[in-house]
Amino acid sequence: MQFIQEAGFCNVRVEDRTAQFIQVIQTELQRAEAIKEEFIQEFSEEDFFAIVNGWKEKLERSRSGDQRWGLFHATRN
Repeated sequence: MQFIQEAGFCNVRVEDRTAQFIQVIQTELQRAEAIKEEFIQEFSEEDFFAIVNGWKEKLERSRSGDQRWGLFHATRN
């Protein structure tokens, strides 16, 4: 939060959105699996797994606390 204030913002409010982000990733993984074959036909299997594995890695980092997602509200001085 201090870096935001140092950048000239005040009334800083921070929200941890990690739980919401985890839910979004889980939903996207389910959707991806549902259209896997169609996606692979249009793009490639390599593209599919690059996207899915990236989401799974973010999910792992978020669950372990190594990656957090935040929403920052502030006003400019």
